[in-house]
Amino acid sequence: MIHPILYLEIVTPEKVIFRQNVLSVNLPGVMGRFTILKQHAPLIAALKEGEIRVLGQFSDDVVFACKSGVVECLENKVTVLIEE
Repeated sequence: MIHPILYLEIVTPEKVIFRQNVLSVNLPGVMGRFTILKQHAPLIAALKEGEIRVLGQFSDDVVFACKSGVVECLENKVTVLIEE
């Protein structure tokens, strides 16, 4: 079975903490939680304190803490800039 793939980078001011192909990412937006999947519309959004939940290609779930940040989604690439 072929899964939709999305390229995700999570970056802090100090370093890149995650860089990998994933199935989805669930984020704590300032207006509420939302999920980004492959073929998502272009997006820039502010993030609030909460958890970033990443569903990997092989059903592995990874969670990152976020104090605040910004996410950009464009052409199946998601860049998340956070303060941990």
